[in-house]
Amino acid sequence: MILDAIIGLFASVFGFLIEGVAMVVFPLVNLVAAALEFVVGIFVSGFSMGRLERKKGKASAIGGIVTLSLIGVLVCWLFIVPKVMNREVTLLAGDGHSLPFASIVIHTISGDQYKRTDNAGNFLVPRFTTTAITVKDPRYVEKTWSEAELESELVVERTVLGSSLDSLADRLLKAGEN
Repeated sequence: MILDAIIGLFASVFGFLIEGVAMVVFPLVNLVAAALEFVVGIFVSGFSMGRLERKKGKASAIGGIVTLSLIGVLVCWLFIVPKVMNREVTLLAGDGHSLPFASIVIHTISGDQYKRTDNAGNFLVPRFTTTAITVKDPRYVEKTWSEAELESELVVERTVLGSSLDSLADRLLKAGEN
């Protein structure tokens, strides 16, 4: 009995989904058929093609519209909202090099978030709840930016440890290139 109810639920949802897709696809197919009929009708008189029709029903049309709306909201939530709710910030050293794997603290309204930058020095920051960002890494001088000072690129100064590690990495990488 419960299994029948679950199957009925999925059948109704997929039925509405099919109706919603048909509401978009059938007019496009009919438009292509009309264009093809027009082109062929120039050369052959009396040529006509059939059209696709979906069954009319007020409940199924409303269900299709609701299903398409839900699909649109879901796609918007998955792809557009993360771009709007977060922004990307890049940490740069004074000489313009990015800071890979730097330890940062993002101060938000709900608390602190501890993160690291990626290998290019980029990280995501919540756009509307961030109050400050702090760099807490022994390779770089600790610095805090308030919400008003946040930009897409933030410049940090290196410590003696950071400068020596970066020069060592540059020498080792250049030796490997030859």
